[in-house]
Amino acid sequence: MAHETAHPAQRKSTLDALPPLPAVALRVMQVAQDPASSASDLALVISSDPGLSARILRIVNSAAYRRSEREVTSVQEALVVLGFVQARNVAISSAITSAYAPDSLNALFRISHFWRHSLSVAFKAAEIAASTRKLAVPSAFTAGILHNMGRLAMFHADPAGMDQAVAAAIGEGLTLEEAEDNLLDYNHSELGGALAMRWKLPAEIVTAIARHHEASPGDESLAAVVAKADEFCHANGILPGYVIPLPEGEAPPPPSPDMARLLRQVDGLMEMVVGESGANAA
Repeated sequence: MAHETAHPAQRKSTLDALPPLPAVALRVMQVAQDPASSASDLALVISSDPGLSARILRIVNSAAYRRSEREVTSVQEALVVLGFVQARNVAISSAITSAYAPDSLNALFRISHFWRHSLSVAFKAAEIAASTRKLAVPSAFTAGILHNMGRLAMFHADPAGMDQAVAAAIGEGLTLEEAEDNLLDYNHSELGGALAMRWKLPAEIVTAIARHHEASPGDESLAAVVAKADEFCHANGILPGYVIPLPEGEAPPPPSPDMARLLRQVDGLMEMVVGESGANAA
C-alpha cells in the first residue's frame, strides 16, 4: 500500500528535491500540444534558449543527419532536416533530460535506464494514441516521458533509499512500485501528479502521470494509454531505472518484433539527446 499519508513537510521536501522543469521545456511542450502550431513556432521557442539551440544544432550536424559538407547553422534549417515530428520529440526529450544530471556514484538505480524506460513509454503511448485517433499524439508522448518524474524526485531526495528499493525489487522478485511502497515514504505516481500540478501542466497530463498504473479494460483516456504503454515496456523487460541481472553466461531473450521496432526509435533518440545532455554518464 502506498504511503500517501506521510508527513506533509517530508512530502514537500521530496518534491522540492527535484529541480523544476526548465521554462523552455514547458514552452516546447505547449507548442507541441497546440494543433495550430507550426515548425516556425517550434523554431522560435528553441531559438529562445541558447543551450537547447546548441544541442539541436549539434544533433543535426552529427553523422546521423548531416547531408553535406555544409554545416547547418540555424534552428529553422535544423527543423527542416529533422522534420517537424522528429524535431518536436528531440526538443521535448532534450529539454527535459538535460535538466537532470545523474548521480554517477549510484550503484543500482541508473539514469540511463530510467530515461530509456521513459522514452519507450513515450513512443509506445504515442503509437497507441495514434491508433485510437481520439487523443493528441504529442500529449501522449509528453505524458509518457514524464510519467515517472515522481520516481526521479524520490531518487534526488534519497538516492540510497531508491537503491535499497531497487535491490529489494531484484532480490525479492517485486516490482519497483511494490518495493517503494514497502520501503519509502511515497507513491511515485502520486508524487508525479503533484509535480505536474506544480509545473502547471494540462489537467489531462497531470491525471495521466498520477494514474499511470490504473489502466482498465475499455478505458481510452490518456491515463489509460500511458498505463498500457508502461505495462508493455515492463512486460518486455524495459524497467524504470534498473535491469535484472541474468545468470552468468545466459543471454537475454531477443525482443519481440514490436519491441525491437520500438527500441530502434528509442535508442536512436537516446543516442542523440540523452548522450548529448550527459544524462547517461556512468
